[in-house]
Amino acid sequence: MKFSRGRGAAAALAIAGTTFAAGVALGQEAPPQGDSPSPIHSLAKSFGFATDVEPPPDFVQQSRSTEPQAEIPIFTSPNEPPGKVKNAKEIEAIGGDLESIGKRHDALLATFPPAAKAAAAAAAQKKAKAKRKASAAGAPPL
Repeated sequence: MKFSRGRGAAAALAIAGTTFAAGVALGQEAPPQGDSPSPIHSLAKSFGFATDVEPPPDFVQQSRSTEPQAEIPIFTSPNEPPGKVKNAKEIEAIGGDLESIGKRHDALLATFPPAAKAAAAAAAQKKAKAKRKASAAGAPPL
């Protein structure tokens, strides 16, 4: 089976591109402290695909603990919040407090001029819509 010249060049180019991309991906990984970077990393750096990782500033290094962090288990239930469970009367009392706060807030908001003006405009628009709907219901069909 013979490949045409275009297919062979495209295959070679695809293989070279894949190899280069794999090298760049490996070159992106920062080498451990004190090790020299790999040749792939230096090649990727020369093409602008990789950079050197600078050490963190002193205040960051000082804020980090020297001992390794403990792993957090993932499938454990969280601790219960402190406090006791509220009974039905306490929950109803909280609901009543929230209702009174909401009513007081609405009354205060209605006294502001923009809110009062908007409420009057909404009422006028609703009245006009109801009037148009009533007149359209009484008109004969075309």
